[in-house]
Amino acid sequence: MSKFSLQHKLIKIFSIALPSGANSLLDMANITVGMYFIADFSKEHMIALNVGMSYMMMLFAITAIFFIGTSAQVSRAYGAKDYQRLKSIMGNNFLITLFVSIPLLVVAFMGGELYLDWMGNGVSGETKLLGMEYLGIVVFGIPALMTKTICVAGLSALGDTKRIMYIKCITTTLNIILNYVFIFGFDFGIFTLDSLGIFGAGLCNVCITYLEALLLFGVIYMRKRVIGFSFVLRLEYSKTTFSVGIPAGIERFLTLFSLVLTQKFMSDYGADVIAGFQIGSKVEAFILAFGFGFQVAAMALVGQSLGRKRMDLAYDFLHTLLLYASIMMGILGLMICVFGVELSRIFNTQEAVLRASLYYLIAVGFSQVPLVIIFCLDGALRGVGATKLSLMINAMSIWLLRIIPMYIFVFYEADVRFVFGMIFVETYLRALIFWIIFKSRVWEKFIKRF
Repeated sequence: MSKFSLQHKLIKIFSIALPSGANSLLDMANITVGMYFIADFSKEHMIALNVGMSYMMMLFAITAIFFIGTSAQVSRAYGAKDYQRLKSIMGNNFLITLFVSIPLLVVAFMGGELYLDWMGNGVSGETKLLGMEYLGIVVFGIPALMTKTICVAGLSALGDTKRIMYIKCITTTLNIILNYVFIFGFDFGIFTLDSLGIFGAGLCNVCITYLEALLLFGVIYMRKRVIGFSFVLRLEYSKTTFSVGIPAGIERFLTLFSLVLTQKFMSDYGADVIAGFQIGSKVEAFILAFGFGFQVAAMALVGQSLGRKRMDLAYDFLHTLLLYASIMMGILGLMICVFGVELSRIFNTQEAVLRASLYYLIAVGFSQVPLVIIFCLDGALRGVGATKLSLMINAMSIWLLRIIPMYIFVFYEADVRFVFGMIFVETYLRALIFWIIFKSRVWEKFIKRF
């Protein structure tokens, strides 16, 4: 059986990874625009916006169920050229997410204040009120977020990340305009829109999410020959979606909750440290976008290879992915270490905040190579439906090797650099575990057949 040439493999990898990375980059740009505008109000506004976004990020545990469950099935069906089955999977999962989104919206709306109270001293008083104002509107974008997930999953599984990128470019441009108009207000001549502040940032988020969902639906509808929606509920596809997706959703929840806990740990060190950590996280997110792009490429290409019954091709793509992703992310990691202060200064100029941000960026910058190894190998596991193995590795490593040691350092009031150091150490240990699992081929025993 023939293999692809290096040039062909790189074209396929980067044609998926780069647009997908650009999509994530534009997502970060959308968040950063809101942060940049809100920073003009006060530090309390910026913290409230970040904490509110962290709350909404918990929803990604739910979207992960449908994204991974849909992507794994669609990539397999596409590899086998079973287009009718592909459309049935898309239609079934679109309807399910629509049904799930309504009660989810109600729960998210009711739980916002409890979450802000739980965050502790760093999020109280005016910051809490601002956070409630933001969450009071942004949760209404949940139905669009859920259905959009199915569209993105389907197109990504086909390797068609360019169309997603084109849509993201349109919505990002509109997001910048609407953020400015809603946050600061604008005189249109015939009427004047008053400044809506942090509420305006939430309103903009809702409008853009619905627009993006509508455009993605339209793109899929126009590609009827290969992908589309057959709106009939099928128990078979629902069971597979949940059996593959729920472990991924649990993993995403535990990972996101660990990030929320980390933010809570930072709040125990005061407003300067939590602000520095949030800024450092945003700077890191810009390069992580490309890491996520490589993960999407691994999911799609390994899943499609399995659909063709070509395990040798899956390994071939993985070896190439790991080499070139490591080189690219290693360079980007060094760059955020060297230019960390300058990049952080975009968001804040206080020395204490910049110092905390730099400490964080050094820890994550020097661990980008093992992190992208984790992304690629984890993406391969998701692409073949081996999400239970992914859950075991990620959950045990993050909670036992990162969160517990971090909690001990915070409890004993150790220097914040020790807390950031645990992120560095745990990333290398987890990458080693993934490498052993793949090198020994143990992961093949967890491949899901459907």
